[in-house]
Amino acid sequence: MKKTLTSCFILFTTLYLNAQTALSWQKTYGGSGHEYAWKTIPTSDGGYAFVGFSESNDGDLSGHHGTSTTNDLWVAKINAAGTIQWSKLFGGSEDEEGYDIFQTADNGFMVAGWASSSDGDVTGLHGTAGTDDFWVLKINSAGTLVWNKCFGGTSDDNASAIVQTQTGDFFVGGSTYSSDGDVSGNHSTSNSDFWVIKMNSSGTLLSQKCVGGTDYDEGINMILTSDNGCAIVGRTSSADGDAVGYHGGADMLIAKLNSSLVVEWSKCYGGTETEECNAIVQLTDGSFAALGYSSTQNNGDVTGHHGSQGSDDFWLLKLTSTGVISWAKCYGGDGDDQADGLTKTSDGGFVMCGLTNSTNGDVSGFHSGGFFDPDIWVAKVNSTGVFQWQRCIGGSGQDEAFNVYEEGTGTYVITGFTYSNNYDVTLNHGSADGWILKVTGANGVDELNQQNYFSTSPNPFHEELTLKILTSNSKIEKILIYNLLGKQMKVLENKNFVDGYKIETTDLPKGIYFMEIYGNTIRKIEKVIKE
Repeated sequence: MKKTLTSCFILFTTLYLNAQTALSWQKTYGGSGHEYAWKTIPTSDGGYAFVGFSESNDGDLSGHHGTSTTNDLWVAKINAAGTIQWSKLFGGSEDEEGYDIFQTADNGFMVAGWASSSDGDVTGLHGTAGTDDFWVLKINSAGTLVWNKCFGGTSDDNASAIVQTQTGDFFVGGSTYSSDGDVSGNHSTSNSDFWVIKMNSSGTLLSQKCVGGTDYDEGINMILTSDNGCAIVGRTSSADGDAVGYHGGADMLIAKLNSSLVVEWSKCYGGTETEECNAIVQLTDGSFAALGYSSTQNNGDVTGHHGSQGSDDFWLLKLTSTGVISWAKCYGGDGDDQADGLTKTSDGGFVMCGLTNSTNGDVSGFHSGGFFDPDIWVAKVNSTGVFQWQRCIGGSGQDEAFNVYEEGTGTYVITGFTYSNNYDVTLNHGSADGWILKVTGANGVDELNQQNYFSTSPNPFHEELTLKILTSNSKIEKILIYNLLGKQMKVLENKNFVDGYKIETTDLPKGIYFMEIYGNTIRKIEKVIKE
């Protein structure tokens, strides 16, 4: 029996990842001005609510407070079919924007963003009109404003996330330039820090914390953690204070705080160019997955970057509960690929969303826009970061996505905006519209037959593998080798991959590996064993 099991174990599996994806539902919302939908959540009645901001006073919008060039914070409630039940604008004569929404037990909502008005719906602005405060709104199930609170100081304070704790209080996270008013402990007198406040359900400020260094630190997103604390993410140019392990340029910065807002750990991730973290999720074992983008060409923590130095890739990191990197992977092509939204999936993997203007590498199906007219890009990877499927969504204009969540197995709700009025976009009210859409994706994993494109031998192997190219029109672009934990162990690219090419593995210990071969029209994965 042992011999039989061993014989079975050393067989390699060749997989062709051919996923089936569909844009199963989409709706645009807006008026003649610019609208941006930022986040959608499911509601208790089976519908949805979304938050963003708007310049319009027509179409789906009414009651705008400012001029045609100022934004109001925008909240809308839609039913399961996407029909608007109510659409409300909140603000004053200056700019207000909304970035996060949470449904409360009374079927109302808590909303977080920022305000720069001192009139209209806005009360308690700390600075002069035109400077920003954290702005938190409580609205009821019909969209009526119950109360609003400003938090901050006399400089700009911008909230981007709100979460409810297990005790019913709330954390609100973002950035602050202030050192007065509600803000204390800013690490700089001229640059911003991450800023997290804790308030009760009535909006009373309980505590606050600045996280950062003496340079620029921008808090972009935040989650509640399983210990009733929070993790806040963003970017930093600091090399001191809480910016531990700074690499250069701009790094991802992730900070874990406990329920009393004491920093438990804070770490930088990146290379010599620009990295930014826009989303984070916590897994059941306490570990984290963090997503953003990187423009570093393979130094520091960054490997497998697809484009040239300065172009962006999606960058997904798997971290331990204390922030140590387990693995980090780049996804994209030779254009700019910027990730904003991340969700855990029911099969243990991850779905990412953002924008792309790439036409190669991991990206296919880009629509006919130009460099400044990206598509929404949605991509699925498994629990170890192995790429499974992708889809470009949009038209010939600018299309971007900010948030995604899994509605049911294989169905993902994505929120963003579109300037397009063709291809995937069936209606545009004028300029930019808020855009909510659903993508369904299933992994088609088919065993290849003898008409294969590439193969390697021998398997098991000792020191080297020989690459066999089986069709004359197949071109290999890159080869990646991962261990069983999904850690990238070897990258081969910009090589003369000809039939008979020798893959040296003297630097790899004995064990089981997955070799991912990228061709011009196919991606292939082989399980190989080094003895």
